[in-house]
Amino acid sequence: MHPLMQRLAQDHLRQTQLLDLFDVLLERFHAGHEPDYELFCQMLEYMDSYADTIHHPTEDLIFRRTLEKGAEQRDVFDVLMRQHGIVIHLNKRFRRSLDGIVHEEVLLRDEVEAQGREFVATMREHLSLEDTEAFPIARKWLETADWDALDALAPRADDPVFGTPDPQRFRALFQHLSAQAQD
Repeated sequence: MHPLMQRLAQDHLRQTQLLDLFDVLLERFHAGHEPDYELFCQMLEYMDSYADTIHHPTEDLIFRRTLEKGAEQRDVFDVLMRQHGIVIHLNKRFRRSLDGIVHEEVLLRDEVEAQGREFVATMREHLSLEDTEAFPIARKWLETADWDALDALAPRADDPVFGTPDPQRFRALFQHLSAQAQD
């Protein structure tokens, strides 16, 4: 497997880990507990700043190249590229609601929880479609030269939670959320 695909597969494992953590925190929220909203917002900021600016644009490059090479499953790639925009919107909406709670806005708890669950469910569905359909199609149609060219075009940045060097703010954030989810 090309290193670019390995990076995306690793990103998916990490995103799934974060979604699992969101599920735990949403369950606690549903049960009436108050998570650390500021930290929750920062985790969504991470999803926005890395996944939406590095990970998804890289996938879009791969999807477009796969279609250019003649793959006939246009609908799969069209859905996924549209979902990238939807996921960005859901993230920002949920983060605005959590930020509103931090700033003492009056919001319906059920609505905030529903936003979080919609974000998590949409992300899980999206990752599954990429892993089970889009990536296998891309691996079938793209050759080493294609992967190398895509790798050269893909945006780059170290993952600020899982990568090194690692900004202290996100590392502490991830450790705190993990510990909070286990309480």
